[in-house]
Order: sequence, then C-alpha cells, then structure tokens
Amino acid sequence: MVAVVVDLENQRVSSAITLASFAKPRKVEKKICYETELGLSLEKRTRLLNIIREDNSWSNKQGGLYFTNLYAHHTQWLMHKDHSEFKELVDLVDNYLATSVLQIPFRYETKECWGGIYGKDDYAKIHSHQPYLWAWCYYPFAPEGSAPLRFHEVKGSGAGKVGVVSSEFEHEVYPYDDLLVMFGGHRRHSVPKSTTDKERVVIAGNAHISDLLNKSNF
Repeated sequence: MVAVVVDLENQRVSSAITLASFAKPRKVEKKICYETELGLSLEKRTRLLNIIREDNSWSNKQGGLYFTNLYAHHTQWLMHKDHSEFKELVDLVDNYLATSVLQIPFRYETKECWGGIYGKDDYAKIHSHQPYLWAWCYYPFAPEGSAPLRFHEVKGSGAGKVGVVSSEFEHEVYPYDDLLVMFGGHRRHSVPKSTTDKERVVIAGNAHISDLLNKSNF
C-alpha cells in the first residue's frame, strides 16, 4: 500500500517520473484536509450557481437504496458529464490532486460531481465518501456566517474493531468564496444547520486513481 498526500503549497510538476523518484518520497503530512483557492472569476462562479439552481433532481431524497446525506437543494450526481462549466472545474481539481501528491505516476479522476445550495436550517448528516480515495468540496459562494464543514473522529477503531463516529468534531473549515477543500474519502464529515438566510453554495466530488501518467518511464 502506498500512502499519498496533497501538498497544495507546491504545484511544481516533475518533468519525468522514474523509478528513482520512488526512492525519495516526501514525508506524508498528517493533515485532515487541504485547502486552496482556485481563482475562478465571478462570472464563472455565477454560471456554476445558475446551473445548480436549475437542477434540484436529488433534493429531498434521504431514504431508499439511493439517497443523499444532504438535507438541502441537491443536483444530479454527474454534473461534469452534462455541463462544460463543471468539466472545467473538475479538470482543475483533478490536476491539483495529480500534481500535489507524492511522486507516484497516477492520474486522479473525479468520478462523481454534484452541486448543492444550503438555505436556512439546511444541513448534511455525518457521512464519508468511501470507497473513493479522495473527496473535495468547492465553494463558488459562501458568505460570511456560512455553516462550517466539520470533520469527525472515529473512536475505538482498529484491527477487529468497529469504530464509533463521534458527534463531536475534531476540525472544522469555515468556507468562503472560491475555496477548495480536499480530504481523504474515508474522512467522516458533516455540515451543521445553517443559521443564515444567505445561500451557501457547494460543488462536491469523488475522485479515484485513473491510470498511470507516463508508462514509458517503466
């Protein structure tokens, strides 16, 4: 098993990944999540919002075999397949993942991507995005006072043990306009009830390893 970590502070890409690069891997950082700004213009972020607003196909589907953990406005799950604006965003996020992990020649690909709008009293219950390796949240618009993204500790986990998810949180991120948050798909997280009438807009995705970046090096 190979450990990976996102380092958004250093976006330089090695010109060639060879077997020698495996001999000197970067030390894995013990971070719960990784944050950066994508620099999308107001025009692009507004377009994303308008597309999300027009699609509420998965709102109020919290039961049954196929369900959402989001108690708020929710789009369908493959927005990047139907909208070029979402595909552009996904490509940007996938590039961050691929160029910020340890020097291992894998390409990360977002498999699912959806949008949501939190209004007053909306929330998301504690959940994870397993079996995906990575999950991410991008906030086109998150005004001051928006509910935080909270990460929860799994207590009593280990070999032969079933962990109990704590309702208390060990870390939280207060979103703002243009913020991207990335975290391991196994991380348990939630969003408390919104206390403001202002819209908290989020685009979320699940990413996994796609294939080797450059097979010619082997």
